[in-house]
Amino acid sequence: MKAGLIQGWKMDAISPGTVRGTLNIRSHQAVVVVRYDTQEYSINYESSQNLDHYQGQIHKNYNAWIRHLDNAIQRELLD
Repeated sequence: MKAGLIQGWKMDAISPGTVRGTLNIRSHQAVVVVRYDTQEYSINYESSQNLDHYQGQIHKNYNAWIRHLDNAIQRELLD
């Protein structure tokens, strides 16, 4: 949760081990689901707006936002 908030994501716990992250930048929105347990975590696409998502393709900035979120999570896990 903290890692997402640091990166500007709105993080909502939706069930044990599952968090929904929403990032709004200008007119763009990315929504991901982060699933985690004591051994691992995953960040999965849920939806988006104005990111040209079509047939497995998406706006190039999406991957950078996910990479930043992933790096922030990894930093938090090291603390």
